[in-house]
Amino acid sequence: MAAATAAVLATAGLAAVTFASSAHAAGGCQVSYTANSWSGGFTASISITNLGSPLTSWTVGFALPGGEAVGQGWSATFSQSGQSVSAANVSYNGSLGTNGSTSIGFNGTFSGSSYPGDPTAFTLNGTVCNGAVPSSSPTSTSPSPSPSSSASPVGSASPSPSPSSTATGSGQPRTIVDFDPGWLFHYGDASGASSASYADSGWRSLSVPHDWSIEGPNPPSNPFSSSAASTGRGGYLPSGIGWYRKHFSLANVPASRKVFIEFDGVMANASVYVNGTLIGTHPDGFTSFRYDITSAVKFGGADNVIAVKTDTSLQPASRYYTGAGIYRDVRLIAADPVHVDQWATYVTTPSVSTSAATVHAQTTVVNSGSASASVSVQGVLSDPSGIALPAVTTASKIIAAGASANFSYDVAVSNPRLWDTTSPNMYSLATNILVSGATVDNDVTPVGIRSLTFSASSGMSLNGHSVKLKGVAIHQDYHALGMAAPQEAMQRRLAQLKALGVNAIRTAHEPPSPAFLELTDKMGFLVLDEFFDTWTQHKYSDVGDYATYFNKTASSPTGTPAVPGASGSVPWYQVDATSIVLRDRDHPSVVMWSAGNEIRDSLSTREPLLTRMVSISHTLDPGRPVTQALFRPSDSGDVTGATRTTLDVFGGNYRPNDVLQAMGMSPQRPGLLTEMGTSTSDWNTVTSNPGLIGEFLWTGADYLGEADGLWPTVGSSAGLMDAVGTVRSIGYSWQSTWGAPRTGPPPSGSTASKVVLSPDHGTVSTDVNDIDYVKATIADSSGRVVTGSSAAITFSISGPGVIVAVDSGSQTDESFRGSVRKAYQGIAYALVRATGPGTITLTASAGGLTLGTATITGTTAPFVPCSGSCN
Repeated sequence: MAAATAAVLATAGLAAVTFASSAHAAGGCQVSYTANSWSGGFTASISITNLGSPLTSWTVGFALPGGEAVGQGWSATFSQSGQSVSAANVSYNGSLGTNGSTSIGFNGTFSGSSYPGDPTAFTLNGTVCNGAVPSSSPTSTSPSPSPSSSASPVGSASPSPSPSSTATGSGQPRTIVDFDPGWLFHYGDASGASSASYADSGWRSLSVPHDWSIEGPNPPSNPFSSSAASTGRGGYLPSGIGWYRKHFSLANVPASRKVFIEFDGVMANASVYVNGTLIGTHPDGFTSFRYDITSAVKFGGADNVIAVKTDTSLQPASRYYTGAGIYRDVRLIAADPVHVDQWATYVTTPSVSTSAATVHAQTTVVNSGSASASVSVQGVLSDPSGIALPAVTTASKIIAAGASANFSYDVAVSNPRLWDTTSPNMYSLATNILVSGATVDNDVTPVGIRSLTFSASSGMSLNGHSVKLKGVAIHQDYHALGMAAPQEAMQRRLAQLKALGVNAIRTAHEPPSPAFLELTDKMGFLVLDEFFDTWTQHKYSDVGDYATYFNKTASSPTGTPAVPGASGSVPWYQVDATSIVLRDRDHPSVVMWSAGNEIRDSLSTREPLLTRMVSISHTLDPGRPVTQALFRPSDSGDVTGATRTTLDVFGGNYRPNDVLQAMGMSPQRPGLLTEMGTSTSDWNTVTSNPGLIGEFLWTGADYLGEADGLWPTVGSSAGLMDAVGTVRSIGYSWQSTWGAPRTGPPPSGSTASKVVLSPDHGTVSTDVNDIDYVKATIADSSGRVVTGSSAAITFSISGPGVIVAVDSGSQTDESFRGSVRKAYQGIAYALVRATGPGTITLTASAGGLTLGTATITGTTAPFVPCSGSCN
C-alpha cells in the first residue's frame, strides 16, 4: 500500500500497517498482500496471480502468525484450522487463466497490543509460491476505535499498464469486492452528509444488509407506533430518511480500470454520492442497479467516500411492510475497459435429454477504452462437481473504442446432470474475455440444465415430465430481521416450506434478492418472479407506492442496461422491468414472469402497458412465459378482452372459474391460479384440469403490515406458518394434500415448569449471512410446550456471540431488539450470531421457571448455502 494511504489513515485516526509480500516460481504463482490494522483487528487484501496453466477452480493457502484469526471474508470461501488458512473460489470468482489474477480479502483479529506479523507459506492449489520478499516495516499510528471508519483497500496491487495505441488488458480479470462491511449509519437527515469531508466519526458502525425501520431510531425501544405515517399497511413502523457512508481506497486498483458500485436493493429513493458527486438516484427499492463511478473516484491510496441517502418519507408507501435502508448486498467491481456488460451473459439450454444437452451462451462485450481491441470470448462450463468441460472459444472481433459486440457459442454436454425440484444440479459457466489472446475480464453465471415447456392442453413440463405448481406467495420480510435477512434466514424458511410439500414460490409482489434466487436454484424451487404491485393507479391512499414512479421519466443514469426497442427517455417501469428480466433470467428456478398483482388501472390503460412489458420480457428472455395476477378478470374485462391473448399464461386471483373460462377460449392458453386462500378445496380443480399449471396460496408465512386499523396488531396471520415457522393446522393439511412426508405438531402440556432452549444449529458463524434461531419453549416437566403461555422470556448470552434480535410468532406490537420477548403460544426465539470462534452460552429465564441453557460453537467460517433439502 502506498505511503499516501498510510497518511490518510493516520489522519483518520486509524493505525496503518503497510506491507507487501510477493513470491513467484515458474509455473507457480505470485502474491501481493496489503492490510490496514486497528486495535485488535485488521482488514487484509490478497492478490494472487497464476503463472501456470489456466485454472477453473482454485484454493489459496497461507499461514497466519499465532494470535491472528480470519473473520468475515469476501470474494472467496475462507476456512481456518489452527493458523493454517485456505481460501477457495466462489461462483463469481472461479476461473484463473495463465497470468490471470484475482483479488480476495477478509477482516481479521489478533490478540495482544500490536500486529503480530505477516502471513507466510502462500500456495495456489498446493503449489508453493517461493522467494518471498521481506515485508516493509509497519507504520505506527494511534489506534482507531472502530474499523468501520477506515479507508478499506480495494482490489489487487498491480502496476498500471503502459500507454498503448491499442486497448490491452492488465492481465488480470475483474475484481469483485464484498462491500457489505464497514459502513457508518445515521438515522434522520444530515445536512452536508454527501460531502467527502463531512465529519462522520460519531455515526454508528455497522454492516449491511441493514433495515433501519425494523429496529427503529432508538433500539431496543419499541419502534411501533399507532400514529406512524406508514399506517398499519406498513406495519406501524417508522419511515423517513437514513444516511450511510463508507470510506475506501483504491490503492490496489490500476487507474486504467472501470469502477462500478452495485446495489442489490436499497429502500428507497436511493441517492448515491461518491466524493461529494451525485452519481444517481434510484426510486424503486426492489430492483438492483449499478453505477459507473470511475470519473468520481480517486485512484492510488487516497481516501474515497461513498454516501447513500435513503428516503421513505412519502407515506403510506405500500400495502405491506417494505423496510428502509441498504437492506440487500453491495459489491464494488473493478474491470478492464474491455469487459462483459452488465447482466449481459444469457445462458439457455435449447436441447436437453438425459444423454446429451446443448448449453447456449450469448454475451455482450463493451470496449470503454480509447482504442480498438481484438476480442474473443472463451466459455468454460464446470459440472456440479466442479470438473471443467473443454473450453470453447469464439472467433475474434474488432471492437472499436466506445463500441460493443455480441458473441455466442454452444457447449455440448454428455450425460448431463439435469436440474429439477428433487435434484437441483447446478453447473457454472465462466465467460472469459480475451484481448489479443490475454484474459482481461471474466464473468461467472449459474447454469441449470433443464427443459421447460408450456401447453394449453398439458400445462407445464419440466424435463419432459408434467409438474403442478404447489405454490405459496410470500412477502420479503423476516419479522424480527425485517427486510435485511441473512441468507440462512431465507434458507430456513424455504426448508420449512419444502417440508410442507411446497415446490413453488411467488415473489409477492416484487422481484426478490439475488441471494434468494441463489437459494431457490440450489434447493429446487420453481419461482414466479413478479414485477410490480401497482402500475399507474395507487392502491388505497398509498401516495408513496410504485404508482408515483411507474410512468415517470427515468433519470439518467438509470443504473441498468438500455430498454430494448426504446430511444430517448423512457419511464421507470420499462427500466425496472428490463433490469428484473436481465438480472434474473439465468436462474433455472425462475419459470415465469408476472407483470403485476391485482392492478387497478382501467383495461384501456392496462393493455398498452402490459403489451410493452410482455414485449420487453420476450425480447430479453424468449424462453419464459409472462402471466399476471389479475384482479376479478371477468368483471375487469380481461377474459374477453385483449389481456387473454397478450399473456402467455392466463392468471387470476381468487377466481378459478374466470381462469378456466379464459383457458377454454380460442386461442387456448394454459392457466394459473396466481393467488388463492389456504383452503384445500380448490386443489382438485388444479389436478383435474391438465392445462391448469398450479396454484399459489396466500400465504406461505405471516408477514408484517396489511393491518390498517387493527392496532395493536401489526401484521397478517394468514400463513401456513407463523412468522417464525411454527406450522398451523392448515399447513399440515396441505402437507397431506400435496403428498409430502407427514409431520405433526409437538405434544402440548398444561402446567409450565421450565424453559427449554434448542438451537437450530450447533454452530454459528461471524458471517453476516449466518444466524442461529434458538427456540425458547415454555414447557411442562416432560418437556411438552405449554401453548397457553405468554410469559416474558429474558435471554442472556456469554462468550463470542451476540443476540441480533428476539422474536416470536406474535403479530402484536413489541420490540424485536433487546433481550426480552413474550412467548407466543409458548414459544419465543433469540437470534444469535458469533462474534468470534469459541463457545457461546445462551440462557433463558421466565418468572419462577427452571432456567434454560444451550451452548453453540462460534466459528469464523463463511456461511455456505445448502443444496436440495436443507436445515
